[in-house]
Amino acid sequence: MPEESVFSRAFSEFAREEFAQRVHAALIQRTQSERLVGHILRDGTAIEAREKAAPKASAGEGTRPRRLHRKAGTAKRWEQMTRIERQASGTMSLAEMMVELPRAGNVGCKPNSKGVREYWTGYKLHMDVADGQIRSVAC
Repeated sequence: MPEESVFSRAFSEFAREEFAQRVHAALIQRTQSERLVGHILRDGTAIEAREKAAPKASAGEGTRPRRLHRKAGTAKRWEQMTRIERQASGTMSLAEMMVELPRAGNVGCKPNSKGVREYWTGYKLHMDVADGQIRSVAC
């Protein structure tokens, strides 16, 4: 097992080069490109981290952000759309979608099997399992 400092440097290099994303994309392309998926099971799990949550952006002291209204029946402006709506609009490339995703840890919340909310500081891993095989993973 390498020392913590060696592991940390190697891990930061892998993260900067997006090594895991490239390996995952190649694996999916090689194993799933000719496959028709019939069923997908999706779940998410908490990954606790020791880092502090990223600070929330503030509009400034004593100023309120201007509310953007739109007329009924008109499309939302780009600033009014949620991240998922912007991605589903079809105007963003995959690279633009990846850049927009948050990379810092945060405070997360997820109901457990009994419906009680659990909070943690860190990340949330989402996983799709297709007919018994891992299809895609996103953090």
